[in-house]
Amino acid sequence: MEKYGKTILSAYPLLDGYITEIEGLIKKRARNSFYLRCDTVAFAEQLIRLGEIRKDLFELKFIVEEVLASLNSYDRTLISYKYFGVRPEDENFDLSSRNYFRKQIKALDNFCKRLESMGYVQEWFQTKYLKIAFISSIYKTTLLEEGKKHVRENYY
Repeated sequence: MEKYGKTILSAYPLLDGYITEIEGLIKKRARNSFYLRCDTVAFAEQLIRLGEIRKDLFELKFIVEEVLASLNSYDRTLISYKYFGVRPEDENFDLSSRNYFRKQIKALDNFCKRLESMGYVQEWFQTKYLKIAFISSIYKTTLLEEGKKHVRENYY
């Protein structure tokens, strides 16, 4: 359950950059389409696919923001620190606390439960977003990390 949640949170800081890149790519290809010597229909389908990916990334960004807004402020702070690199301004935020990692796991679990309660389940994620290359690579990295963690837990 947590693997796709981790992937979504890891991809979130990159979404704006990829959306901007895709917008620029669509504009550049459309401007230079006069010089192409290929099938017009195939070219138009490429532009449509890029537009759909851009729309999907916008949707993912909106979903993450909506789920984060529904979490309590402490969970939001923990997730922002771990996945987005946002240092908390609260001086009571203790990174060296023994409970920090347990709270981090609980915050991720709360995020994933909110995703599921809003109807965004693992199957939805896999069918809609694993076709996008950078999200697929983040997902594979997350699976590898989880596999190593599983091996470590069973070894000791």
